[in-house]
Amino acid sequence: MPAEFRELLRARFPLIWLNTAEEERAIAIACEAAAKQGDAVAAWSQTWGVHDVPGAPTAGSHADPMALLQHIRSSKRRVIWLLKDIGALCNRNNLPLARALLDTALAARENGSVLVCLSTMGGEPALLRSIAAVHTLALPTASDHASQLRDITQQLKLTLRKEDAERLSQACLGLTLQQAENIWARVRASGGQFTARDIAQVIREKERIVRGTGYLKYIAPVSMKQVGGLGDLKGWVKRRGLGFSQAARDIGLPFPRGVMLVGVQGCGKSLAARAIAGAWRQPLLRMDVGALMDGLVGSSEQNLRAALHLAERVAPCVLWIDEIEKGFSEGGAESDGGTSQRMLGTILTWMQEKTEPVFVVATANRVDILPPEMMRKGRFDEIFFVDLPAPEQRAAIWAVHLSNRARAAKDMALLQRVDLEALVSASDGYSGAEIAAAVIEGAFEALAADQSLSGAHILAALSASPPLSRTRAEDIAAIRGWASERARIAG
Repeated sequence: MPAEFRELLRARFPLIWLNTAEEERAIAIACEAAAKQGDAVAAWSQTWGVHDVPGAPTAGSHADPMALLQHIRSSKRRVIWLLKDIGALCNRNNLPLARALLDTALAARENGSVLVCLSTMGGEPALLRSIAAVHTLALPTASDHASQLRDITQQLKLTLRKEDAERLSQACLGLTLQQAENIWARVRASGGQFTARDIAQVIREKERIVRGTGYLKYIAPVSMKQVGGLGDLKGWVKRRGLGFSQAARDIGLPFPRGVMLVGVQGCGKSLAARAIAGAWRQPLLRMDVGALMDGLVGSSEQNLRAALHLAERVAPCVLWIDEIEKGFSEGGAESDGGTSQRMLGTILTWMQEKTEPVFVVATANRVDILPPEMMRKGRFDEIFFVDLPAPEQRAAIWAVHLSNRARAAKDMALLQRVDLEALVSASDGYSGAEIAAAVIEGAFEALAADQSLSGAHILAALSASPPLSRTRAEDIAAIRGWASERARIAG
């Protein structure tokens, strides 16, 4: 947090290794602290050399880092030195520079000066760990974003409603102030009015951040209206979404942590994950567990930590781990040298201790191979069992898919040519995915016969493809037995 950085400056730690991508914000915090302490402030970069801050830099002296450190050692002034490029140079296995930095920090301690190494790469040299205070500057809070937003709208002489300010500033969590400022410039240029409707601009910026990685993929959310049935889950999602509001913060409620959806294949677990993000207007990130795996020892765990850190940067967001049992099960430890067990430990610890609003949606088909510790409260807010749809749920699912097909084919008369009750009766034991497939198969049959799609085509498709509930009845009975005592029915 910025407060911790200020404390390190007040305590006059001789060397602070500051991990941050926000140079301007770090410099502003240092200048504020220096003003209160009566200290001078100077900065250094390879391009400008030594220059005073704040204000536009002017070309200075000592562009060479070794010359800079010699200058600091000989200086008698009490200065907070902001060293912009030293971190990157030290990370190139530059042992002489690391040694010179250590010697300079020890010398600067004599007159109360502080050396702040600004680094975007992390990984302070081992030689410096005995003296350096390593700190990561946290990204701006919702309050920081709200303050910036108020300043911008006041300059533009626009009215900013309290509700819009809250939702926009919450959506900006994970972005730097500069990234947010760029978004507000685009909002203004595109005619936006700084309302909740402009959250789409924020989500697009977060999508751009995610796009460059191979571990997380941005998935387009869908409307909850696309989900047939699952009434209890829908109600729970609506209530739990209030946990992201300022009203929840004001009464000490935590951010929602996550939900596990277990059940029969094809019954809408993946669709529900996309709909949760849609209902909350949050980015949806799907973790590609296969892409995390790497043959080098330790690399898979490092990839996982990088993916989780990125999710925290994009927060508030929904992190979808599809078929979680395939990547984080109890088995496989002997065949992969313990990688799966270490990755399991990493994600369990993160799920338990995370403070950023990353809502985890985990879907699973085989709960028998999941470790018991993953299922306990504290990691997920709730575990829902998604069963084969009952008659009223099948009616809702048929209505969704038939309406989608009618709109796609520009054939709204389809809804009058289909006997919905007959389809509901004939699809007993079918999953939502199997119902969707029957509509598509029926449409192909109708196209081949040069006819308009009708209920007869769909009924024929159903009869030609027996449901999973018949071909794998024992597996479904087993998961139902497990869920009867351990999960909440999704409805």
